Amino acid sequence: MNVTQKKVTCFVICAVLLATLGAGCTQLSSNQTTQSDGITVTDDAGRTVTIAQTPNRIVSLAPSITEDLFALGLGDKIVGDTTYDNYPPAAVNITKVGGFSTPNIEKIVSLKPDIVFASSLNNDTVLSTLSGYGIPTVVLNPHSLTGILNDLSLIGNVTASTGNSSALVANLTQRLNKSNATSNASQTRVLYLVWNDPIMSAGADTFEGDIIARTGSINVANLANVNGYGTMSKESVVALNPSVIIANSAMNSTVIEQIKSDPALATVDAIKNGKVFILDSDVISRPGPRAFDAMEQIIEIITQAS
Repeated sequence: MNVTQKKVTCFVICAVLLATLGAGCTQLSSNQTTQSDGITVTDDAGRTVTIAQTPNRIVSLAPSITEDLFALGLGDKIVGDTTYDNYPPAAVNITKVGGFSTPNIEKIVSLKPDIVFASSLNNDTVLSTLSGYGIPTVVLNPHSLTGILNDLSLIGNVTASTGNSSALVANLTQRLNKSNATSNASQTRVLYLVWNDPIMSAGADTFEGDIIARTGSINVANLANVNGYGTMSKESVVALNPSVIIANSAMNSTVIEQIKSDPALATVDAIKNGKVFILDSDVISRPGPRAFDAMEQIIEIITQAS
């Protein structure tokens, strides 16, 4: 597997939770409580985690989480992130602690973090090892746009930055409500193409699937019974006949041209009618604030294509 494939594989597995938490420590939802020795949360993996003090040194183990932290004004508190973290540009200069599933535990420990925010791709061994060092680790794993909002609020409460998180969540919620009111309800058949060989898409229980559903469109991956990120045969794509294909830019233009010219897919409406669109993989594949940009871009694509 080459570097690009590894990057795509990492991107398609990241995710976060649901609902919007209260704006301050006295308005916490049922998965957060305050105690005399700190705050206790139930993270997206169902783990109960107590953070004894407001963290000043943070390690992020996913690009989407790093984007969350910067969006909340916490960039100056990040002391470590992964090799894939490239947005905003300041994230590139942060000390690297390894990849998604292969973080360097010794490096993380050496940074003396007060907290580590991890993704679902960081395996149980990583989480238990960090816990063994006494480092609180909170897992963020969104499956929807409201899940992203929930985790932004959770981070805000854990880091005592509820003012910033409340403002950001309010802004993103406003954009979400506006999109719900203006989205195209034409029942356009959409295939979101994560990868091409084999064809991989995002079905039920993914934030990309949630975005497609919010446009009023039909996600053909759901019709193919794809749960999470899974594969589809070319035969099933032909049978389900999407009228719009949205491709992840991580596949590069050459691969996408191969898809367009594949004889096995020649009868698909999206390919016959030139309705194959490319979105920035970093924007569409990361469950952070920019997922709302992807939502608006997809609504525009489907509106124009219908």
